[in-house]
Amino acid sequence: MSTSNKTETTIDANSSNDKKETTVENNARNEVELTNNKELKFRELNDWLKKWGYETKDTTKENKMEGIEFQAQITPQIPYSSGLSTPLYLEFQQGLDDGFIIRTTFELDKQMENQIKSNDLDVAFGDLEHLIYPLEISMIKSFPFISLYKVVIIDDLRKQFFLDCIASLIHSMSLTIGKMNEKSLEIIQVAQNNTAK
Repeated sequence: MSTSNKTETTIDANSSNDKKETTVENNARNEVELTNNKELKFRELNDWLKKWGYETKDTTKENKMEGIEFQAQITPQIPYSSGLSTPLYLEFQQGLDDGFIIRTTFELDKQMENQIKSNDLDVAFGDLEHLIYPLEISMIKSFPFISLYKVVIIDDLRKQFFLDCIASLIHSMSLTIGKMNEKSLEIIQVAQNNTAK
């Protein structure tokens, strides 16, 4: 190999290494910028909620769930009809670069859990889906929990739409509590009628 070929090979290798380093640096810079943008949006959304009268608490540091970058606990303004005040969560997650999740979880109490059979739960879940899906809220059933959530895209996010999402999630939780209480009462009444016979 001639001296000029060795020099060209060395220059090509150095150029390739420089490109790799530049790409790594750009990727790192983009990650930092993305995290900063998420944090700014997270703070802005918390400010909106506070202005609308919601109590919010930044629980990012206390959060133990993997993949959550920023989390706020939101207390509904008025307790649900059952007296519960189950919190909502606003979460920015790793891998979800252009949006965030608002969610809440309903847990069947032990008495309700013991009364409701699995086939009754399937009917209750079906009824519940018909009630909450028109509110554009998604549901994950993992007995004894019912998780309600909505993915919200950040692009062009308006305050009214965000507030509507929070209200829909709260209404979905109210419907969930009401439907599960209704199913529990039906089972109690059937049991009482059967013992009275």
